[in-house]
Amino acid sequence: MEQVVDRGERERLYTEQSIYRRQLPQGVRYTKGNNPQSVPRSWQSLDLILRSDRDASEALPLRKIRASRVLTALTAISTMALVAGISMSAREGLDFRRLTGTSALLLSGGAMTLGFGMGAGITYNQARVGYDRAVDIYNDSLGMRLGVLKPSGEYKPPSGVLVDDEGFILLDDASAGPLPPVSSTRVPKRPAPAEGATPSPSEPEPPREGDSARDPG
Repeated sequence: MEQVVDRGERERLYTEQSIYRRQLPQGVRYTKGNNPQSVPRSWQSLDLILRSDRDASEALPLRKIRASRVLTALTAISTMALVAGISMSAREGLDFRRLTGTSALLLSGGAMTLGFGMGAGITYNQARVGYDRAVDIYNDSLGMRLGVLKPSGEYKPPSGVLVDDEGFILLDDASAGPLPPVSSTRVPKRPAPAEGATPSPSEPEPPREGDSARDPG
């Protein structure tokens, strides 16, 4: 992709290869490209895509992922101890005034299940946030490699094109040809317009001096 010369083709590649967020009832889901038929997937499915980029791969929270998996396994083991304690107490009875093997198994199983479960939930959420941050790094790195984004994350207009501070693209040189579509997963900060730039067609021109407003009635 980095060897593509045509600016319009690089814009198209950036649109197709970027990762987009979708706000769905079940939470945030991700798609590669903005095709409406793309299947939204969870953040766990982004592993191979993010590992394909060096910067995004270095930002992946691998330690949080491993810690979450270990704590989840410990939660399952402590849950088995809790279930065993419950079954034994149902058969033998439970007396908290006298600590026996059954009551100790039940209490320790419940405490470990609660502790490991909370730890697994916290590390899982931290890993999810880390993957979401890696998505931004992946998109920015992709845009810089294709030459459509600046290192600051702002959109880099093609030669002969001016972008005003409201996001409107102004064609300064007619020989530059048609403008490629602007696409970005993040709203970039627009640079200030250059001196002598023509006003945006969507903004009405100010009234000239001497013109009088006419009442249609």
